[in-house]
Amino acid sequence: MASTSTLTQRPITASSSKTTIYAEDSKAASSDASARGAAIYSQSWLLTIYDWWVLGIVSTYAWACSVPKYTLPWFQQNLRKGQHLDIGVGTGYYLAKSDLSGVQVTLADLNQDALDATRDRLVLEGKVKSNETRCLLHDITRPLPASCPQYDSMSLYYLLHCMPGPVPAKTAVFSHLKHSLTPDGVISGASILGKDVRHNLFGRLIMAFGNWNGMFDNRADNAADFDEALREHFADVETQVRGAIFLWRASKPKV
Repeated sequence: MASTSTLTQRPITASSSKTTIYAEDSKAASSDASARGAAIYSQSWLLTIYDWWVLGIVSTYAWACSVPKYTLPWFQQNLRKGQHLDIGVGTGYYLAKSDLSGVQVTLADLNQDALDATRDRLVLEGKVKSNETRCLLHDITRPLPASCPQYDSMSLYYLLHCMPGPVPAKTAVFSHLKHSLTPDGVISGASILGKDVRHNLFGRLIMAFGNWNGMFDNRADNAADFDEALREHFADVETQVRGAIFLWRASKPKV
């Protein structure tokens, strides 16, 4: 569903490929809080160590949820043939570890560096063709541009805990994302919980640092609120908690 406000799109030519990247006009800029969280991923060193540190060490030992054992299979089970929208791309780890045959990938993120790194990784690993991969420089708290297709699957992995505000503010994104999902489509994700889960010392330290520097805003995030919000927008919802990670998938959007 298109935004009620007019978004001007301007093409940006990426020097390393033929991918066209669409960016919102500056008048539709992201919120300061969202921008601060995304800006962290402009640091090239973080993108370099992200898979090893965040998806390896931290996920396993701080959040007690192994990515290869739990989160990656969850992603792969909910990836559909056809149009797929990956929101908050990180380094493209989940896509790079999945079978993308028959999948038309769109990458969406607030951070240009993350988009570039993910696109280049997928191209170099032979997962996608550069001229068939669309990148969208976009604040997901706003409706998707009208030019976007209906998606057969969407993914938001390790994103919601980075978004500012309480759970109802974060999950407001579902009120417009569901309109860009096909009737049989599925949306899935994983997020770090701050409440009603047991954090070990390592996890508490990462939580404190992440919330202090603006990378996280999740001290009050809890599974019950997320589950309730998902059921408000989707008829079919499945959730589970692994360690400190909330895994979810939803389909049959209520429109």
